[in-house]
This record gives sequence, structure tokens and C-alpha cells, in this order.
Amino acid sequence: MDNEVSIGKKINILAKRIHRAIDKEASQYGVTSVQGRILAFISHESKVREIFQKDIEEDLDIRRSSVTSVLQLMEKNGFIKRVSVSEDARLKKIVITEKGIEIHNHVHNFIQGFEKSLRDELSEAEMNIFVSLIDRLSKKIAD
Repeated sequence: MDNEVSIGKKINILAKRIHRAIDKEASQYGVTSVQGRILAFISHESKVREIFQKDIEEDLDIRRSSVTSVLQLMEKNGFIKRVSVSEDARLKKIVITEKGIEIHNHVHNFIQGFEKSLRDELSEAEMNIFVSLIDRLSKKIAD
């Protein structure tokens, strides 16, 4: 067992390094990586539909309590607004502000360059195998 590679540990180290790099960039604009992911989701999805907290929870696989506190802070910092929906006063759609859009664009551009630098390390065949293996392992433990 001592000679076996720990898949979970390797993936965890890679994920933490990626998050650290993105966090460092995002922090320059006053957002965390989670807030950046939420801004990206709202920015892209709001072009085709209204976004509600439940959508963020499901798409980003974040617990309700965590999303609630993150959205409250994002609203306080002026990155998003919660807007009442006429059909149901209890429901509030999430709308990205101009400030949120600007921050999203900066962080998004950094992530695109960062992703390209990672992809450039792998051949096309290696990339296809890597994605296939990650998807397979993720599916195995999903439920």
C-alpha cells in the first residue's frame, strides 16, 4: 500500500493549487474564487434565463446555507442585486451589477489564460484521456 499513489490526494493538491492561483487573482478585485464562480454563472446564464439562488446551488454544487451567506456579502459589496419577481414576492432573482460584470471580466480573462497554460502542458491525446478519467471517477463517486 505504501507504493500506491493516492488519487484523492493528487487531485486535492492540484485543485488547491488551481484555487490558490485563481484566489490570488480574484482577491485583487475584492472577490473570492467562489464569488468569482457565482459571478461567472450569473453573467453567462442570465443572458438566457432568470437566475435564482436555487440555480446557483445546483449548478455550482454549493450548499444552500453557503450560497445564502456568499450572496448576502456579494450584495453588500455591490456585485449583485436581488430583485423581486412579480409572480411571487418571496422569490428574488439574482442580477449582476456593472461592478460585478467588470470584476467578472477581469477574473474570467485571467482564468482563460491560466486554463490555456495548463492545456498547453498536455497533448490533445493526453487532454482527452485526462478529462475522460476525471469524468469517470467523478461519476463513480457522484451519488
